[in-house]
Amino acid sequence: MFFLNYIVFILIILFTHLIALSTQMLSSNQYFFGVYIKQIILDEDLKKKINKDFKRKLNISLLLTIAIYLILKDIFNLNLGANIIISITIYFVLFYLILMDEYKKVKYIKNTYLANLEIIQGENKDDNKDETSAKFIITEDKVLTEQKKKLIKKFKILFGICIGLSIISFLYVLISYKDMPDTIITHWGSGGKPDGFAKKNIIDVFFVNGLDISMVILFAVMGIGSISGNTYIDTENLEVNRKKAIKYLNGIGYSFFALTLSMQSMTTTTPIFMVQEKNIPIWLMIGICIVPIFISVAMIYYYLMLSSIKPKSRNIYTVENDDEKWIYGFIYYNKGDPNLMVEKRLGAGWSMNMAHPLGKFITILLVVITVGSLLIGFI
Repeated sequence: MFFLNYIVFILIILFTHLIALSTQMLSSNQYFFGVYIKQIILDEDLKKKINKDFKRKLNISLLLTIAIYLILKDIFNLNLGANIIISITIYFVLFYLILMDEYKKVKYIKNTYLANLEIIQGENKDDNKDETSAKFIITEDKVLTEQKKKLIKKFKILFGICIGLSIISFLYVLISYKDMPDTIITHWGSGGKPDGFAKKNIIDVFFVNGLDISMVILFAVMGIGSISGNTYIDTENLEVNRKKAIKYLNGIGYSFFALTLSMQSMTTTTPIFMVQEKNIPIWLMIGICIVPIFISVAMIYYYLMLSSIKPKSRNIYTVENDDEKWIYGFIYYNKGDPNLMVEKRLGAGWSMNMAHPLGKFITILLVVITVGSLLIGFI
């Protein structure tokens, strides 16, 4: 079991790093490091240079994160759970700082391009206007919208089952509370054996249940929100593209559902293991680290396929294309958009609309879950 600590971390950090390195490749081609570039022309050599600089900095961040993990593990003897959360959090902080830096570079290049373009257009204002520069805003196909409503209803039921499982776990612990011993298990080591204990109290007993229910609600909102967001499809072969869109949205929904169940296999069962004073099966601990990786790959696949049936015209503009509604290309804040989830500019997936009331709630919930997970590791 000695090497399990390292194997689990290496699997998680390498998969995370691979996805991070592919950020621009997985992004829509109308964005470059979070900047809307469909209206400008970027030199290919310049794009390669910026991308190369991004990957170089990210590789350095990977080495730094691994060094921090080893220091926390070998010198401070920090347990696996807390160590992974701290190390991955540090990696993500570095990742977003790098993205911010690259965004500023591309934004400056775009602003310079548009400023020069305005000068040229001003000098040729008497010339005929280029009609190809005109843009028009598109909205979601109405037939597709109606079909999506059925999907949303189905996944509300499925995620309701997940929430039900979490509630059953909570009720089981609640009913068993009086019969539990004065000293309870609060943490299991990498081998699945208890290595942390505490005096029985309401906070320690129901802490994991609280995190479990919060996580399931979060995944449910994100999963249903991703399906509910605007889905733009090419009007050529409209009927075929509608069917494809539903197929891919189904795949995305089931991926979120499977991801929720895989996470619940640990968070929902851990309180039960605590009550029964049992070891956590090693296969369960390994599975919770590996299975989500495969589910994430499937989710990215369906997202990319959904992106492949989008309109191809350069003149098409959507509400999400407005640079002013994005902070550093990865934080979406638009009071005029009723959608909770919109397509990411960076990487594959969706971003929350931080101006939406639920967007603020989910952000707070994410912070609570992250801090809570970290506290579990230190208990």
